[in-house]
Amino acid sequence: MLSPKATIGVFVALTLTVGGAAACSSSKSSSSGGGGGGSSSAGGGGGSAQAAANIEPLLKPPTSINITQPLKAKPATGKKICLTQSSEPVTLETNKGFADAAAAVGWTVSVVPEGTGPEDPGKALGQCIDQHPDAIFISGQTLSTMRSQIERAKSEKIPVFQSDSGEPVAQDGSIYVMSLDSFQQTGAWGKMIADYIATKGSKHTLVVDLSLYPILHAFSEGVVNELKAVSPSTKTTLQDTQITDLIGGKIPSQVVSAIQRNPDIDWVVFCLGDMTTGLKAALTGAGLGSKVKIGGESASTANITALKSKNEDVWTGFAAKIHGWRRIDAAARVFNGESIDPNNKALLPTQLLTQDNVGSAPLDTDGYYLGVPDYKNQFMKLWMMSS
Repeated sequence: MLSPKATIGVFVALTLTVGGAAACSSSKSSSSGGGGGGSSSAGGGGGSAQAAANIEPLLKPPTSINITQPLKAKPATGKKICLTQSSEPVTLETNKGFADAAAAVGWTVSVVPEGTGPEDPGKALGQCIDQHPDAIFISGQTLSTMRSQIERAKSEKIPVFQSDSGEPVAQDGSIYVMSLDSFQQTGAWGKMIADYIATKGSKHTLVVDLSLYPILHAFSEGVVNELKAVSPSTKTTLQDTQITDLIGGKIPSQVVSAIQRNPDIDWVVFCLGDMTTGLKAALTGAGLGSKVKIGGESASTANITALKSKNEDVWTGFAAKIHGWRRIDAAARVFNGESIDPNNKALLPTQLLTQDNVGSAPLDTDGYYLGVPDYKNQFMKLWMMSS
């Protein structure tokens, strides 16, 4: 959301790996028949009481990292961790938290950068295995895309922690698939955004997808499905894009074209904050500067700035640094011989960021969403390391 999906940012957040995908886009529309599903609000959308009740607690900052079960013993020091890293801003922010958490427990981290080709994540994993670390962390890509490297890590008894892929959580003593940015997480973010839009009475919402990454697609589907449920008179259009569209800066012009084809579009929702780069200029250039409201999943610093300047409208907060600390928490549990279930059963803390509350939202000095300001203390208590 998260995973991943990151931030992605998704980062991407969600943590994504840029791979070769064909440069094309498509869209499909759906609308539910009017009537039922709550009272209408101005603009013709549902604006249901249920949606309003859903978002009320999400307009305030969270107070907990959502993991409550402490370790049975303080983590052993001296572990060597290898981390594969793609270059999206949200990934880099997540990995700042990862490195900070590793240092807190006395571990060292080496980083292997990933390239942008489809085979590069597997190559990076192979380079990590060459270092013979105590554990390896990967994200974004499914395990099937790097099967030979996974089998090699198993044979060398190096645990591999996977996140931000949307694969089912698992732990078999060698491969640990974490719930971070799972379908459940990113789908929940989609529902949050849809509920907010429903309260604003949208007539037609354009959802900009990147279905190449399942965790991002889960967000987009979450938006569409929730709008159908709580605001049946709101029409939705799901427009798919490709990673090459994002890299090439084509998404703003695609959005403009979609609005010109469908003049009743009044909301545009993105599965990734970084998709909005250049959007305001494109809308203004087309004479659409104030026509649509903008929001989506996993706010980047640019999205937060846009909320403050009232150029964008709503985003889910992505607690990137907590994302990094949670990955270290999982490794600490495995090294202790414990289950990572307490980690996997907790969603990332989040909230809805709007023009009205962004000024009081918990941000770090770089303007990134923190989520829970005292998250470090909460983790240290779980790890039996608090003073």
